[in-house]
Amino acid sequence: MKRLWPALCVTLALAAALLLPLAAARPAYAANCADDHAVFGDRYTLLAGQQLDSNLIVLGGQATIAAGATTNCKVVVVGGDLDLAGKVLQDVVVMGGNAHLRSTAEIDGQLQSLGGNLSQDDGAQIKGGVSQGFSTDLGGGSSRSPFDSGIPFLASVFAFYRTITRTFLGSLGLGLLALLVVLFWPQQTARVRAAVANAPGQSGALGLLTVVAVPVLIFLATITICLIPVAFMAMLLLGAAMAFGWIALGALVGDRLAGALNLVNLSPAVAAGLGTALLSLVVTAISWVPCIGWVAPVVMAAVGLGAVTLTRFGTQPYLPFSPAAPPAPPPIQPALNA
Repeated sequence: MKRLWPALCVTLALAAALLLPLAAARPAYAANCADDHAVFGDRYTLLAGQQLDSNLIVLGGQATIAAGATTNCKVVVVGGDLDLAGKVLQDVVVMGGNAHLRSTAEIDGQLQSLGGNLSQDDGAQIKGGVSQGFSTDLGGGSSRSPFDSGIPFLASVFAFYRTITRTFLGSLGLGLLALLVVLFWPQQTARVRAAVANAPGQSGALGLLTVVAVPVLIFLATITICLIPVAFMAMLLLGAAMAFGWIALGALVGDRLAGALNLVNLSPAVAAGLGTALLSLVVTAISWVPCIGWVAPVVMAAVGLGAVTLTRFGTQPYLPFSPAAPPAPPPIQPALNA
């Protein structure tokens, strides 16, 4: 037993001598890249010999990484310039600014640039490749969008920016569609718009009934294989009716807006386009309200759909029902004096 202890001590010493260098060579950034070092509207400089163990985020400022400096995580610059001469172990994202890579620059990940110029000196290394603009993966590739930065804060900001952009583009597209519809079918649009203005209650009730009943009928039709084409046509018809009703609502908004601003020379088609775009923006903004935001788009869409149904896609006018007035009583004959 006494001879076993010296051998065990020698074995432990040799194991420590072998494992300690491996532990020291472990990547330092692996456990620290969940943290962010953010700089807002100011200049950031990482000098030679310095090392940053967190994500570097510079918003509205200039970032400089000198030769001999190392950034172990991501580097993101938004609305500013990047002067890189050191080493970045992960991705680099530059949006709305210029990126200049010196001859000693080294990027182990991917460089993503959007909305600025990229200059690269001889000797600069980008191991993950360069992506400029909004790239998409069309299969087999690993290109990513600058929105996929992998940083939670920036991911939420970019997602909000993308949502706002899509909302404006969608509203603009609906406005242009309304302009074309009113140009080609002015009378039909006027009849649907009149139904919305004169009978919003009846239109809304019939629209809600249509929204509930038609999908049920479409589902029942798809059960029978022979009626699948009928179900497909019904889906297209329902979508067209909802779009036409929304355009009629936009035309009504455009007319009221032109009247309020005293734009007497504004054509009905242009007024419908502006009104539809404005209506889409406002309703989309309301729909972002938690819990109750869905009410406004559902009600507006139901009113438009009901007006289209009442007017048979604008082919005939709709006159609200008004009960007939009771007949007037016969005149009273004056009494004759005896």
